[in-house]
Amino acid sequence: MKTRIILAAALIFTASLSLNGQPYKGKQTSPVYAVPDWEQVQANPSLVLSDYQPYPVLDQDPASIPALTKAPKGYKPFYISHYGRHGSRWLISSATYKDPVAFLKKANEEDMLTPRGKDVLRRLEQVEEAARGRYGELTRLGAEQHRQIAGRMFKNFPQVFKGDAAVDAKSTVIIRCILSMESFCMRLKELNPKLRITNDASAHDMYYMNNQDPDKFFHKITSDPKNSEILKAYARKVFKTDRLVMSLVKDTSWFATYNEKFAFKDNPDKLPKYTASGLFYDVTELSISLPNTDLDISLDDVVTLEDKHQLNLYRNLGSYRYAGFCDMGQKVTPFRQTYLLKNIIETADKAIAEAGTDGKKTAGATLRFGHDSNLMPLCSLMDIDGAGVYEPDNDNVANVWNMEHYIPKAGNLQFIFYGKKNAPVLIKVLLNEHEATLPVETDKFPYYEWNKVREFYLNILDNSPIKERFE
Repeated sequence: MKTRIILAAALIFTASLSLNGQPYKGKQTSPVYAVPDWEQVQANPSLVLSDYQPYPVLDQDPASIPALTKAPKGYKPFYISHYGRHGSRWLISSATYKDPVAFLKKANEEDMLTPRGKDVLRRLEQVEEAARGRYGELTRLGAEQHRQIAGRMFKNFPQVFKGDAAVDAKSTVIIRCILSMESFCMRLKELNPKLRITNDASAHDMYYMNNQDPDKFFHKITSDPKNSEILKAYARKVFKTDRLVMSLVKDTSWFATYNEKFAFKDNPDKLPKYTASGLFYDVTELSISLPNTDLDISLDDVVTLEDKHQLNLYRNLGSYRYAGFCDMGQKVTPFRQTYLLKNIIETADKAIAEAGTDGKKTAGATLRFGHDSNLMPLCSLMDIDGAGVYEPDNDNVANVWNMEHYIPKAGNLQFIFYGKKNAPVLIKVLLNEHEATLPVETDKFPYYEWNKVREFYLNILDNSPIKERFE
């Protein structure tokens, strides 16, 4: 049975308190988001793109835009706090583009490629050339995703952006995040030129905007060799590499010859060491990344849905190790976002103090632009939409944790604050613009009393193993 961690009561390194799926007091029960099974994948091939899933371009299909529950009577939105992942990008590692090309070129010289392999090499060379110098950079699609999210935020909560409301936008110092921020803010400015928007991207703020791990506390946990062995064993279990590899290379035994003859010995071209699993991984990863680019190139004739599904399962478990309350992370890795959560609470307190609680005066918006490596553990730390789930059986993780639900490209959290005269401030959380659950009691879902939410998360932060690090 699925168990849930109640963080405020957790003994950080030893135990966690289970609610056994106890429902919230409201319309919602604790959700479970599973990796789509094979039948679901066949019915909807887009469900295999993992964290490479492009954010849906909803404006092309207005009917697909999520409907939002009307606020309780008398309540008006007056402040938005936000954290968003950068939009669609090129792959970060140049090796993912270069290594399969280098390997397949050498195989071609040795007459070891099939006709399909030669054709795939031609396409991969085109992709590698297009990506050269753009590793990790935002694509035009990534910029458009943030323009559309900004437009819908403005349309959904016009009270927050009225008049000369202040918008404080910060980004990590990575260019894809800076450009995502600029695209978002430019759209807001187009919709209301009077907005007072400030933009910043500074190392000064990286302690909460990005994953700062100066004493390598979390790195030591997640990089434990035992975890690597767990993931390798899982890969051996789920990867079925023969079909893809044999469609490209005439004889898979040639990998050993290649490594011994070219990669390990005389290697003036610095050829990569390569295995069948490595070729499978790289070609499949390239295939699922291509929808994020402007390229009219596909590998879907060689990389099947089943291949993508296998990679999705593997990457999903890796995400759980990094960002979930799991044994591989000693049940603490979501605390990476201790200072981001603290900043969210502190900026909300300041906004409420400045605007009051009656909802008549806007406090504007606080926008933050970063990475999936921040957004996913933040969702886990706050247990948003069930991301705080604890699953001891790694083979069952896919049944309770689906990273794609939380962190598609341009994935985002929006905390919407509502005020009413002589009434408590309410908050609603949108995950990728859908109303999301919190592990706090409410009788008016998706709205929660801010004071209760605030107290709950302050208690969580009191248990953080790094709460004194930057103080």
